[in-house]
Amino acid sequence: MKYKKIITIILLVLINLLICFLLLPKVKIDKTIINYNSSITYKVKASNILGDITRYIKVSDNINNKVLGNYQVEVKVRYLFYRYNKYFDIKVVDDTKPSISLVGNNPTYVCPGKEYKEEGFIASDDYDGDITDKVNVIKNNNSIIYKVEDSSSNKEEIIRNIIFEDKEAPIITLNGGNYIVIYKNDKYVEKGYIASDKCDGDIISKVEITGNVDSSKVGEYSLEYKVIDNSGNETTVKRIVVVKERPKGVIYLTFDDGPSYLTNKILDILDEEKVKATFFVIKGDNYVKRAYDSGHTIALHTSSHNYSYVYASETNYFKDLTKVSDSVYNTISVRCKIIRFPGGSSNTISRRYNKGIMSRLTKEVSNQGYIYFDWNVDSNDAGGDGGNSSKIYNNVIKGLSYNKTNIVLMHDSASHVATVNALKSIIKYGKNNGYTFKAITSDTQVVRHKVNN
Repeated sequence: MKYKKIITIILLVLINLLICFLLLPKVKIDKTIINYNSSITYKVKASNILGDITRYIKVSDNINNKVLGNYQVEVKVRYLFYRYNKYFDIKVVDDTKPSISLVGNNPTYVCPGKEYKEEGFIASDDYDGDITDKVNVIKNNNSIIYKVEDSSSNKEEIIRNIIFEDKEAPIITLNGGNYIVIYKNDKYVEKGYIASDKCDGDIISKVEITGNVDSSKVGEYSLEYKVIDNSGNETTVKRIVVVKERPKGVIYLTFDDGPSYLTNKILDILDEEKVKATFFVIKGDNYVKRAYDSGHTIALHTSSHNYSYVYASETNYFKDLTKVSDSVYNTISVRCKIIRFPGGSSNTISRRYNKGIMSRLTKEVSNQGYIYFDWNVDSNDAGGDGGNSSKIYNNVIKGLSYNKTNIVLMHDSASHVATVNALKSIIKYGKNNGYTFKAITSDTQVVRHKVNN
């Protein structure tokens, strides 16, 4: 009897232990590694023989996903008579490879027989930031290997392929542009060209020109300029030369240094006489817009008209020119390409500030697409005759000729009242003597002085 009782007690204890074992919570975590700066998204579940008891757990941690290291997740289970705690180790790691970006081309072409000049590279890492200085560059015959390793031993490499071959065609630049107008019986003078190649350098001696210009006959002529570099790359450009009949008895009235209130008076006279003219302006304004809308040519002169500044350097000249160009553009939304130098291209005052600058500027403005005009009929309204309308009138009509392009220099700044007073008489004389009046365009035969600096 006594042994049965003991056995019963033992069985009850074992049963209770079995029940406790079966009801013992089992806690699991789905991940123990979190990548640097990524979302903390681990999941913890608890269960026993009766099923899911996750709702009875409480989870806390001290994880900072922006700092690498070991952290701990504490899980507390409060279920029935259980007070169960479990701890999981979580590690924040950097297992993302760094990245390498190549500056320039890949593959890149290099001139045969020459060394590749490194175009550059950038290396970055999510954790370390900029690690460009850690890049190891390994040069092979036809490739360059860029390797980098971050502080967590993540590695990356990229290869730039080098092709030793000249694939680029040479470049031909025509002095004076691709379109030239001359007049019948004028001798065509080749304006020259520049030929260069990335690998061969200056190859102007290799240029071949085909075609001819017969200036005795009106028409359009094509000149072809061809050059082949040492690798067989070929470039061909064409220049069109148009031979026109020389206009007879044409007057081009031009006005410098405006606009001013006198510009409005001049426009009234021009409108009344149905004559077009050209205004070499120092800025844009409503008078300039009226002139443009009326069909007159707007050209550029100077913004400051300060010789000591304008001719101190090429940089100053183009800053001044850009300023007036921008002002005019803001007025009429057109980028004007016809210009006149302050004092004309023959001025000698520029010698005081920069020797030889006019010789350089006359070439550079052409290279930048501008067309500059001087004059061959001077009204002298900016000189000693500026206050005398009769003398201005006589200076103009004495300078006119049926056998030339008559570019008349006058001024419309505020001090030139006498010019306004002479204008209608000049127009009347021209009309009565068989002249026509035109505004300068890009097709007008240029009139230029001899450069003296």
